[in-house]
Amino acid sequence: MDPGTKATPLAVRRTAAKSLPRVVPISPETRAIIKEKTGKEYLTSAELPAELELPNCRDLVDVSALGGVTTKLDLEGCTAVTDVSALGGVETLILRACTALRDVSTLGSVRVLCLRRCEALVDVSALGTVTDLDLGYCCRVIDVSALGAVSKLNLSGCTFVTDVSALGNVRELRL
Repeated sequence: MDPGTKATPLAVRRTAAKSLPRVVPISPETRAIIKEKTGKEYLTSAELPAELELPNCRDLVDVSALGGVTTKLDLEGCTAVTDVSALGGVETLILRACTALRDVSTLGSVRVLCLRRCEALVDVSALGTVTDLDLGYCCRVIDVSALGAVSKLNLSGCTFVTDVSALGNVRELRL
């Protein structure tokens, strides 16, 4: 630039960081499992499809990048999964028979949540805003008093649940 020329400020578009999708790299182990099940390789959470089915992947441990799935994620029978904290943005989440799963406190934003046969699960108090919740045969669950706003609730086989008096607003209740 010539010394006598004025610099023109650049127009910069500003985007709030909250509105940008969080891009998480997918671990090599998780990538290999996804490729084996789907035939496709994804490197980051932003590349994942809206729906992903990975049932019975007993070696799947790290699901932190799978929060990039937005519509439906099926992890039924993934018995090594323990941390699902990154999956709260998925609309429909199937964690049936994820027997090592203990903490679901971050899943309150999920609309349809299947936790059937998650035998290590005890505390479900954070799930009161889930629309359709299947806790069938979660045999360690005792207190369901915070689930009164759930529309459809399955408690069949939950033998330690004895008080359902707080569930008056549940439209469909299976015991």
